[in-house]
Amino acid sequence: MQQFLNKIIERAIANSQSLKVAKLQIKDEWRPDIVISRDPGSGGKLIAKKIAKKLGWQFFDKKLMLKLSKELGIPEGELTKVDEHSRSWIADSFQSLFNSSYVSDIRYLNNLKKILLLAAKKGDMVILGRGANHILPHNKCLRIRITASRATRVDNTYKYEKRRTKAEAQEWVEHIQKRRNQFIRQYFGTNPHNPWNYDLVISTDHLTLDQARDIIIHAFKTKFPRV
Repeated sequence: MQQFLNKIIERAIANSQSLKVAKLQIKDEWRPDIVISRDPGSGGKLIAKKIAKKLGWQFFDKKLMLKLSKELGIPEGELTKVDEHSRSWIADSFQSLFNSSYVSDIRYLNNLKKILLLAAKKGDMVILGRGANHILPHNKCLRIRITASRATRVDNTYKYEKRRTKAEAQEWVEHIQKRRNQFIRQYFGTNPHNPWNYDLVISTDHLTLDQARDIIIHAFKTKFPRV
């Protein structure tokens, strides 16, 4: 039994060391992208879509991620089981030892890096979530954080996500917030709320989605005037 536990611990330590995500190396001629991190209910996804539409760019969401994974020959199950979820190192280590079909965190992150590399190569992309601002080099993307007060985010969720009550909306916001925070902390070793992880942090408490979109586009053109 002790030998078994030692093996689990050794595997977990090896996994934790391997989970340090290095930023991608992108050739200089590749065009920079816009990367958006968001709090649930802040309007981040809608703003990302508005940016993509106004610029005529592609919107990188789960649908496009799975499409790009097919180009790389990565099975869909390799991504959907982990996507923006965290898992305990004990469960990951145990499953990696005894379940040959299990998708480890390391394999997921390697696949995610490959997909982001392909997306960056295609260029002109608005990338939503998945820790992309911690993977892509800062000189090849504009890193944005969209947030709002909890009251605003709960109101938005209640109104636009068709939740039955404010209490249900608040529960959803807190659940998704916790899940995303754990994902970033576990796989990228940082607090997603730290402002120095971004070029620009925008609150939608007193800005419309269109105003936020225009500010981000202006910031992109300011950071990358030659694009």
